[in-house]
Amino acid sequence: MKIIPYNTSSEQDTITSIKSFFTKYSVGNALKKANAYKQKGYSALSIMQYAVQLVYTQQSMYRDSRNGDSSVIGNSSDTVYRFMRNAYINWSVFIVCVASKICTWLNSLTSEARLAALVLDDTLYNRPFSKKLELSARLFDHTDKRYKRGFRSLFLGWTDGATFIPTAFRHMSSADKKQRYNEPRPTDNRTCGAKAKKQAVMKAPDVALLMLRDAKKHGIPAKYVLFDSWFTHPTFVMDIYEIGYHSIGRLKNSKTLYSHDGYTHTLKELYDMHKKRPGKSKYLLSITVRIHNRNGDSMMSRIVFVRDRANKKKWIAFLCTDMDLSEEQIIELYGKRWSIEVFFKTCKTYLGFTGEFQQISYEAITAHTAIVTLRFMVLAIEQRYNTDMRRTPGDLFFMFADEAKDIKFNEVIAVLICELTKFICELTMLDEKTVIKLMDDLFQTLPAHMKRFAKTKKAS
Repeated sequence: MKIIPYNTSSEQDTITSIKSFFTKYSVGNALKKANAYKQKGYSALSIMQYAVQLVYTQQSMYRDSRNGDSSVIGNSSDTVYRFMRNAYINWSVFIVCVASKICTWLNSLTSEARLAALVLDDTLYNRPFSKKLELSARLFDHTDKRYKRGFRSLFLGWTDGATFIPTAFRHMSSADKKQRYNEPRPTDNRTCGAKAKKQAVMKAPDVALLMLRDAKKHGIPAKYVLFDSWFTHPTFVMDIYEIGYHSIGRLKNSKTLYSHDGYTHTLKELYDMHKKRPGKSKYLLSITVRIHNRNGDSMMSRIVFVRDRANKKKWIAFLCTDMDLSEEQIIELYGKRWSIEVFFKTCKTYLGFTGEFQQISYEAITAHTAIVTLRFMVLAIEQRYNTDMRRTPGDLFFMFADEAKDIKFNEVIAVLICELTKFICELTMLDEKTVIKLMDDLFQTLPAHMKRFAKTKKAS
């Protein structure tokens, strides 16, 4: 184990990269639009920057503040906690404003032949030991096939196939009061926190439509929305089309009826009644159908059947509302949906999505998720800058963490210099100016990176 890292050639790269990200994508302006103001003390921008870079030090906020290493929050973590519990900050606006700038810039680098899309999916936010967590609910985890305590975190993100950028999120509780462990605390109904709590007990498709409208309002450059079989319902697909997006989603083999040649059929019936494409085709079957919502309205769509790689005797079906796309384009575009799964894995494994803070207020949980999504944006941009596109976000996280450790080396050198100056003064009875002159002579013999650090400390 290394106590003091020896590689200091890029000791400030992590902080510099985060500062550059904050400047280029106007994070400060996004905080202002989200009503993130402080009347006194540390600024909202400095607190946000500290919270984003904290994960790369691989220390908790408590330990970092007790060590006195933080120049942002001093020796108290309460500054950050009070900021996160602020019910007047609209974190949804903050994230979509930053994401809009990033997506617009990335879209300018992308060829028109490469289609960008929005990806909608959810993941379990598990807090098994938080008995007083506001609005926590009993939710079924389809991965482990059992019930857990927490939230259903609904995310919307933008992807061009190379980079994924989260654009919106909501922590969903249960609409059934019997499934909720705790009710929301009394809050001013005019605050953003109160509005977010109301959305938390709404139905997931209704909240997803709100997120898509925000993305459309802020100019996120996308034409399609990708989602799995949990969201692919005719009513939801048609609502998305009214907002201005086409949908591509995987279909369940359910009893949902589709109109074809004047008759209604289930998905299995459509597959059985048509002849399949021979040979090694990319898809088995393509059918034009008409879908219907609860109000009796309908629209034309295309269903594409492909062979299941896990079991060649089975098939998988995709629904697309854009009739101009070819079958190959539909399959290729839906493949970009996997980027949100990588996002979930990275946030939970490396970026402290569920285990970093143990706050029990819904506002603090929302604020922390906004911080985690901002951390992922930093990694996504670094991955885009990197020439090796095969480098994963996990590799980039450890690279940032290693560079952040080098900052501790500077602090160790500063303490040694200070103590050495005091020792010489006491031992030789020399005045402070003479000792400083001796230290300046010593600095001339140090390596270049230490000499640069010494000048910085002297100027400060």
